[in-house]
Amino acid sequence: MEQQFLNLEFMGGAIIEIIKFIPVTLKITAVSMLFALIIALTVAIIRIYKLPVLKELAVFYVSFIRGTPLLVQIYLSYYGFPKIFDYINLRYGYNIDISMVPAIIFVYVAFSLNVGAYLSETFRASILSVDKGQSEAAQALGMTKLQILRRIILPQAFI
Repeated sequence: MEQQFLNLEFMGGAIIEIIKFIPVTLKITAVSMLFALIIALTVAIIRIYKLPVLKELAVFYVSFIRGTPLLVQIYLSYYGFPKIFDYINLRYGYNIDISMVPAIIFVYVAFSLNVGAYLSETFRASILSVDKGQSEAAQALGMTKLQILRRIILPQAFI
């Protein structure tokens, strides 16, 4: 009896099924990246400027997300957030019904938080690579910290 290693018929059917879901995959990628960019920039700036309480939260967030697999994060998003909202409803008397939220929203949240944590480290490294003399020169010209960040540091960091 001859053993068949590749089932070409099955593989062809599987590839067709995979191709059907390319638009969903691209949508997850685009939406998650949009929110991840915002999260990453915020976390990077919090960690660079060492904001008192937020810095510790940001360090915990990055360590936790980078230390757990994405699949676990998706499970936590899908099963954990409803439990948190149930607790909030019981504790404070709210009536938040999270059961009507589509499952894809939890995927967006999990992917956004995951990519945001990894990207925040990249942003932080690129911002810290800008020479200190650049910000000192901007301070000598009388710019505020926000102006220095927006006009001097970020444009150089993202080149």
